[in-house]
Amino acid sequence: MDLNSERLNYKKLTRADAPTYITMALNPEVMRYISGRELTEEEAYERFESMIATNNKIAEIGFYKVSYKKDNTFIGLGKLVFIHGNTAEIGYSLLPRFWGRKYASEMAGCFIRHAVNIPYIHELVAVVNPDNTASKQLLLKHGFTWFETGFVNELPTEIHMLHLKKKKH
Repeated sequence: MDLNSERLNYKKLTRADAPTYITMALNPEVMRYISGRELTEEEAYERFESMIATNNKIAEIGFYKVSYKKDNTFIGLGKLVFIHGNTAEIGYSLLPRFWGRKYASEMAGCFIRHAVNIPYIHELVAVVNPDNTASKQLLLKHGFTWFETGFVNELPTEIHMLHLKKKKH
């Protein structure tokens, strides 16, 4: 299922998007707060295959290629993926030239609005590097609260949570 927000289109990743993802995964600036380092090509292809498998499981959510509406310029990647129970995770990454323009906030808002309309998602989490103050501020702005600090793949992380207010039908 494709999504859109004020300035952006979100299309679920397909196999044709492998070069786009690999370019981002090999960029140390992009990956600094995601994996702590750029990925190797082999690691990037493994992650991409996992993303495609996820996209094939549930139609309403997944990993997205994000582009400008006006000219289809690729700006980054986003995710709204099921974790367990009634919990899904949101995430966003942008090419460095698009940082500081509120696109990540727009992406988070789009995923939150979409999740509210999915009956089986009751809460969202976001996993953030503790040094990524911009992302932590963005999450607070969208109503997330700190949940716990820990490690994921040996990297320090903070998990922020948002309980969704479901619309009454």
